[in-house]
Amino acid sequence: MAVATMGPAGRTGVVGASVQVTDEAIVMRVPRPETVGKPQSDDAAALVFAAHAESVGGLLRWYRYQAVYGLLRTRMAQADATGATDVYTRVYDPLCQVAASYATVAGVRQCTAERFVEAAQACFERIPTVGRLLRDGVITAAWFQRVVEQTALVDDPDLLAFIDAEIAHRLTTMGGLSARRVEDAVAAIVAEHDRDAVTVTREQAKAAKKMVINPLNDTASEVIVTTTPEDALLCKDAVDAVIAGVCRHDPRTRGQLRADAAVARMTGVPFTCECQRDDCAAELSEAQVAARCARIVVHVVTRQETLDGVSAVPAVMDGHGPISAAHVRDLAARPDAVCRPLNVADLADRMCQPGNPYRPTAALDTAVRGLFGTCSWAGCDRPAWRCEPDHVTEFDHTAPAAGGPTCLCNLNPKCTFHHGLKTHADGWLDDQIVDANGVVWTEVTTPEGVTVRQQAANTWLLPELGLIPCSHPDTEAGTTRPGIGHAEHAPERSSSRVQAKHRYRMQRRAANRRAREAQAAAMAIADGQPPF
Repeated sequence: MAVATMGPAGRTGVVGASVQVTDEAIVMRVPRPETVGKPQSDDAAALVFAAHAESVGGLLRWYRYQAVYGLLRTRMAQADATGATDVYTRVYDPLCQVAASYATVAGVRQCTAERFVEAAQACFERIPTVGRLLRDGVITAAWFQRVVEQTALVDDPDLLAFIDAEIAHRLTTMGGLSARRVEDAVAAIVAEHDRDAVTVTREQAKAAKKMVINPLNDTASEVIVTTTPEDALLCKDAVDAVIAGVCRHDPRTRGQLRADAAVARMTGVPFTCECQRDDCAAELSEAQVAARCARIVVHVVTRQETLDGVSAVPAVMDGHGPISAAHVRDLAARPDAVCRPLNVADLADRMCQPGNPYRPTAALDTAVRGLFGTCSWAGCDRPAWRCEPDHVTEFDHTAPAAGGPTCLCNLNPKCTFHHGLKTHADGWLDDQIVDANGVVWTEVTTPEGVTVRQQAANTWLLPELGLIPCSHPDTEAGTTRPGIGHAEHAPERSSSRVQAKHRYRMQRRAANRRAREAQAAAMAIADGQPPF
């Protein structure tokens, strides 16, 4: 009999959850919190339960895979023993037959069953280390399926074993996970270590460029255009540039506006506002639309050695994710591409604009967006260049030295929604830490007291950024980040609202950090390890 306690590294486990596995049964115990009439501390337990109780489902999915994989192994052994080979045994091979049995009992289609059996086979043969993350609740079944798909073209067994271990390591060390962060991490690893796997899929995508029309009903059909990632982003941005010209009284949803604008552009008919008002303020002339389209840019962050062809480190396309080294070199060769080097020395010299300590330099703005890749808020995948640079510790315009500096250690991208949530909603707390290895981490604490910590998503691409020394003055007394200099207490004077908020946030951050360090030390002692 084996007993396991849920709550693996990389995700916040449900407190008190446990699993007992015997030869006869799998017994899962997940405490359900009661919050009615209970203190606020129980709100955190309720939130964690609602968000992560499904993590125990990963274990159940792993055992389901194990059961089907056992059936597949048995059927394959039987096929090998008979040695019969003809057209029928090739069509109805062991995997097909096991999938047919599963489809019959589970009530699903054959193609769905085959994907399930293939995932089970991958879980134990191709990527067993990632499979154990599924078992331990670190990743969900849907995320595991994406890993299976993204590693499907890796055919060298030794290389696949390395990629399997590398994926597992990155997913267990990068902090808060989401579907987008998992997919981007795996894509980057595969692109770096097996260029053929990415090149084949890229070439297939080029060859598969097409337009498909699917009738939906008697009043609607859908048009699907398959193209390259960069052209898809350009098309979307061009359509958004068109619909940006309608007045605020247009009754259509954003999706309806995009559909109408795309059809109008392709058919050559004018796109008009439908507000039906005499005072319509729409800006939809050809000149106005062209002016907005001229500002469309697709941002790609890459290393110089990748552009030079001496490295296979992938690049990151804003709004899409990792792309292969060959792909980014193709993009750089386009006649409309503009390459601008990011000089790290410029960051070390100055991070804010001369004469305006609130505004970051162009180099810092680019570095921060490239490092995070998306909105820095846990769970949000808004592209970084569609976000706003945010001072984690608020900049004090009255007394800049008393507030948060404009520095890599205190700046990250946030979408408009999360920027506003952090600034105006009560109870939310965000923090940013640069650890001793130069890794930039962010933390978001909900009003219920639950903290989610995650690594800047593109640390693998720009690892040197976290090693740049801060240029703002240190404050030894009362700092919450040693060596960075964020003061816990404001200078003695009458406090403004902003200054009072600074003090409150610094005190909360310091308390959160002390609690986290104490918990880590206790866990290390329980594991028999020194509390480093």
